[in-house]
Amino acid sequence: MKDSPKVRERILKLHEQINLHSHNYHSLDEPSIEDHEYDALFNELLDLENKFPQYQYSFSPSQRVGGQPLEGFKKIEHLAPMLSLDNAFSDEDMNDFNKRILDRLLGEEIISFSCEPKLDGIAVNLSYRNGNLEIATTRGDGKVGEDITHNIRTINSIPLSLLSDKSKLPNLIEIRGEVFIEKKDFDLANKKAMKEGTKAFANPRNAAAGSLRQLDPAVAASRPLKFFAHGIGHIEEGNFILPSSQSEMLKLYQSWGLPINPFSDVASNIQGCDDYFLKVSNERDKLPYEIDGVVYKVNDLKKQISLGQVSRAPRWAIARKFPAEVGTTTVKKITFQVGRVGSITPVAEFIPVNIGGVSVSHASIHNFDEIERLDVREGDKVNIKRAGDVIPQIISVDIDKRKKDSKKISLPKRCPCCEKDLIKIEGEAILRCTAGLDCPAQKTGSLIHFVSRNAFNIDGLGERIIDLLVEQGLVSNFADLFRLKKDDIVELEGFGEKSANNLINSIQGSKETTLSRFIYSLGIREVGEATAMNLALNFNNVTNFLSANESDLSEINDIGPVASGFIQEFISKSENVNLVKELLKLGIDPKEIEINNNNPLSSQSVVITGSFNTIARSQLKEELIRVGARVSSAISSKTDYLVAGEKPGSKLNKATELGIKILGEEEVLSLLNR
Repeated sequence: MKDSPKVRERILKLHEQINLHSHNYHSLDEPSIEDHEYDALFNELLDLENKFPQYQYSFSPSQRVGGQPLEGFKKIEHLAPMLSLDNAFSDEDMNDFNKRILDRLLGEEIISFSCEPKLDGIAVNLSYRNGNLEIATTRGDGKVGEDITHNIRTINSIPLSLLSDKSKLPNLIEIRGEVFIEKKDFDLANKKAMKEGTKAFANPRNAAAGSLRQLDPAVAASRPLKFFAHGIGHIEEGNFILPSSQSEMLKLYQSWGLPINPFSDVASNIQGCDDYFLKVSNERDKLPYEIDGVVYKVNDLKKQISLGQVSRAPRWAIARKFPAEVGTTTVKKITFQVGRVGSITPVAEFIPVNIGGVSVSHASIHNFDEIERLDVREGDKVNIKRAGDVIPQIISVDIDKRKKDSKKISLPKRCPCCEKDLIKIEGEAILRCTAGLDCPAQKTGSLIHFVSRNAFNIDGLGERIIDLLVEQGLVSNFADLFRLKKDDIVELEGFGEKSANNLINSIQGSKETTLSRFIYSLGIREVGEATAMNLALNFNNVTNFLSANESDLSEINDIGPVASGFIQEFISKSENVNLVKELLKLGIDPKEIEINNNNPLSSQSVVITGSFNTIARSQLKEELIRVGARVSSAISSKTDYLVAGEKPGSKLNKATELGIKILGEEEVLSLLNR
């Protein structure tokens, strides 16, 4: 069909009109035209797109639902991490949070906070390029999520094209928010499921999650999903001017056609946060959606950047959780589970009880000191809460209702899985199996950890499949996973040609990973994600890591003697080193961190102090390590440079006394870019 600029212009005008009316209807509940008028506009658009298919754009309102079901979910790396939030459970926790912020923002006496209810939904990331929705992903592990664009497009309250002059929008922006289902819609959906004889959802959050995990967008479109925008990730500003505060950003989102929580507010100080929490608590049952607390964010966006983050959580935000709901039930039995590093954990199994809309049937008792403290026994009546509205926990035992013939739980002497001796290390409350990977439970646990989301992140390899592979003798260590062939698993229970192919492809596709994930996947005791990242930044590649000694490890900040001991123990065993080398031979390719040794800061000892306007301290530290600098936390005569931001504190005085060269923010960034 011949191009027609006038037709294109009319189609884009129809986009604008339909998007505006759709926003008014679905997000604001304020219809701006009659249904028949809306239908007329939509039908005109469909007619023009049919006649001029070259103008049928992906961001057209006509393209919300369509296309064939996907075969699987593609993994997408976020341009900026989707961080978790630390939790507060009391006024004291909130005061500590406020104090930590004021301590870092030297000179500040009062901080204002953006406040909003914490929805019990699913976190998503929406990427808009030049105002048009390009891709939508789940949170995943915070770094890598799954592409759910086909399902997000079906949510009417999410604009496919932002309602704004394109010249005033960022070139690219990641908008963070929450997908959820309202209580009334959840009840209606479950009533429909019961009527049709299909499985009902456990709670609204599960319903939302299940909807976004549909391969067929038509299924997602049939679900009453809603969305609130609440945060910002990566941004490429172009001509766009970023607002100065979180609250202004939310208002801007709203003007773009993105729904925000109408209950959002600003507290002028920490006392205002407490008042807001009380207000939301009183209104909780009246809200149309489930919430499990309140989120507070430092309102000033520049101060957010200055405060930075630790590990996986920002320093400038926190979630104040509601007190946990409590249920009462009866302990049926207490069993013992074996962890991946041999720890023996008591687990109470009890008659299922509903707590906060979730059926709870067991709870970890953590260790044997806790059993002693609670004096919990089989047959006891117990009170259960879900800590943080998530993890079941026994909070008390009703001694008065205890049966007379009840017996104390005695410590096991042998591993419940392999019958090997158990040991208790002095100073620990944990019993451990001595068999190592010869214990089937430890072997399975280590494999589950290896394929987990924050490690190799292999789709389709859950606990059940790992158990099956180990049971059939197909897998006994990490390397065996990468030797699997389709013929090995196609005949296993639950597998066919397609599912076997998918699993093999998923395993082989995981070979390209990062060094930090690789180190984390090895399951070394006391080496979590943050420590693994620290090791990766300092050792740069697998060879250096395997050659590390006590002296090398002692120079790394945040790695204490306990973690150092376990790392040395791991790399001193030839079977571990050989397994790592075998993984590399099988094509595992941990990305090495490229260090620019030609930089003026290479091999220099650097200390960072104060806050920065254009870069977070954590990022600055990483950039310094990338150019070969040794970043320390303490000033000494061996320090070459002090990088001083705003409000540097006592380290600046000490550096001046010692005659250490001091770099400002612009100076250090200039050196890093050489």
